[in-house]
Formats: sequence, C-alpha cells, structure tokens
Amino acid sequence: MSITPFTIAVPQDKLDWIARRLKDAHWPTPAAGDPWAYGASIAEMRSLVDYWLTGYDWRARERELNRFPHFKGHVEVDGAAYDVHFIHVQGKGPNPTPVIITHGWPGSFVEFMEVIEPLTDPARFGGDPADAVSVVIPSLIGYGFSSKPARPIGPRTIARAFDTLMREELGYASYIAQGGDWGSSVSGWLGYEGQGCRAIHLNFTFGWTNPDAHPQTEEEIAAAQNLQNIWRGESGYMVIQSTKPVTLDHAMADSPLGVAAWIVEKFHTWSELVDGDLWSVYTRDRIIDNLMVYLVTDTFGTASWLYRGVFDEPVPAGARVEKPVAVANFPGELARFPRSTVEKSYNVVRWADLPKGGHFAAMEQPALFVDELRAALRDLRAA
Repeated sequence: MSITPFTIAVPQDKLDWIARRLKDAHWPTPAAGDPWAYGASIAEMRSLVDYWLTGYDWRARERELNRFPHFKGHVEVDGAAYDVHFIHVQGKGPNPTPVIITHGWPGSFVEFMEVIEPLTDPARFGGDPADAVSVVIPSLIGYGFSSKPARPIGPRTIARAFDTLMREELGYASYIAQGGDWGSSVSGWLGYEGQGCRAIHLNFTFGWTNPDAHPQTEEEIAAAQNLQNIWRGESGYMVIQSTKPVTLDHAMADSPLGVAAWIVEKFHTWSELVDGDLWSVYTRDRIIDNLMVYLVTDTFGTASWLYRGVFDEPVPAGARVEKPVAVANFPGELARFPRSTVEKSYNVVRWADLPKGGHFAAMEQPALFVDELRAALRDLRAA
C-alpha cells in the first residue's frame, strides 16, 4: 500500500515570513458606504490581521488539527501521479458506512473539523451507533497538503484519483460521496462513473450539470434568472481564475493579506450570517486555520487552477447521475434551484430543506449538517 501517515509540521521560517508580510502590509484606500460593498471590508480585515498577529497561535492550532489521523496516498490517473492528503477516521459502530467528504474553494479539510467526531462516534454524542460512518476527508489535488498538478486539471480527474484512493488504497469497495462547491462536482463525477461509489449526498447542486438540462417551468426559469442576476456582481473571481489564474497568483504568492482578503470576502458573501456579521457564525481561529492551509502550502495558485481545468472535462451531452442522490438544500446558498431543475442532472431520491446555513454548511452549522447527513445515509443505504 502507498498510504503513509502524515503530520502537519510547518517550518518556522514559513510562519515567520507570513507574520512579517502581514506586519509590513500596505492597505488599500477605503470607500464610503457599506464596508463590504466593493470587496473585503478594510476595517474587518485590519481587525482580523491584528488578531492573527497577536492572538492566533498556529502551533496550538496545528496540534488541534493533528489530533485526527492524517495520511497521504499515492495514486496514478491518466499517466500522472499524485499524492493525496486526507484525514481518515474509522467509525465506532456495528457497520460503519464509508463516506468520502470533499471540500471546495476557498475551503479546505478544515471545514469539517467539528463534524468528524459526531459522525464517526454518534453514541458519544447521544446518537445511535448504527449511524456511525468511517470518514475520509481529502484535500483536493492542488490544494493544501495534496500534490500540485503540473498543469490545471478538473474535477473528473480528481474524482478518478479519489475513487482509486477509496477502492485500491483504503479497501472500500463500496462507499458514499458527499460534497459541496467543487466537492459536489467531484462527487457528481464519482456518482457518474466511480467504480466504488454507490450514492452521493450534496449540499450544492450547481457543480455537476447535464448540459442539456434547460429551465422549462416558471419556477425553473425564475431560479435561473435569479442566479444570473447574482452572478453579474459575484462572478469576477471566477472569470479571473478560469482564464488567467497564474497572473493572479503573481500577486497572491507574495501577499498573505491579499490571499486573506480574497478568501474572507467569499466567506462573508456566501455564508448565512446574522446582520452581516462574519463572527456570528465563525470563529477567527477557524477562519485563519483555513487561510493558513493555503499560505503554508503555497497553494492559492494551484487551487485556482481548478477553475481552468474544468473546461477540459465537460460533462457529456445528456449525462445524468443515475445512482441515488440526496440533496441538502441550505437556505443561505446563493446558487439554489428547485428540485425539478436538479432532477434533470441527478436521480434525486431525497430532498431536505434545511432551516439555516449557507455555502460552507458543515462549518457554519455543524450540528445540522451531521443530523442531515445521518438521515440521508439511512435513506441512501435503503435506496
């Protein structure tokens, strides 16, 4: 087996460089009005960086992240070799279900820190041991502690790597895939052609779409128009990352503040917050943990490549995921569609409307995420 244990241990000189760049950062000119209207709030970013430099302890956070077992697995796809970083925690129950949970951009494996223990050991949290799952939480290729590809690759290639990891390296001949954002796209490909994937669970349904699935009903047309209206003001990052990502990385590779502002703005815009307050949902430590995964590995650039790589891996005409699909519909998600739209691309056997939560569901509302995934897995096992 190619799997080896892995421990997060960032060299001190890298931490010193990040701190030095943050201390010496040049700040942009503020604009009048809503501090978030034109991008990341300068006042909020100043406050976050101040905490980062005076209150945040990476070594303590490193120990907290390392309390779960990390590994790297070597896989080959289409003649290219990749090392995939992942957390693997086996479930405590009579027959734990293997589940691979995949993050997206600008997230990381950090999104799932609060859900690992309740999912793997439900009895400890007052649940039924029969609901236990064995979780595998990978870092997307090009992200975090996984390999950097030689050139942009897309979610289909990553799905093939993850299917190989699950079946050939971890020995899970049958598993369920869960994902949001790019993780939903990877999960869609796993559901479409993954040899070991028997069902998928999604909290984002725009990641894998039948190209022939056009809106038809009034509800479907209204949802598509709403997304188009939102995208006029929100798609700038995607245009850059899907066309000239290396140009963007020239700036970001040298600026921890730039990386932080680019990512934090998305957490603010895509999350369901109370009165627009980022800290009504997140802690500063956890947001910085996620930023540090990008910074200590120098993967802001290669993570962005995924937006370019996807164009080389289009979904085949008329393709639909026919394996059982469960959908968690969180109200704060910007890209939301009616069930009838989603069913054009997926064989939806379960649809759950959640009371709160947005794009980063497991990080925003971990208890709701756990309860929903448990319930969905019961249905998917029976499907």
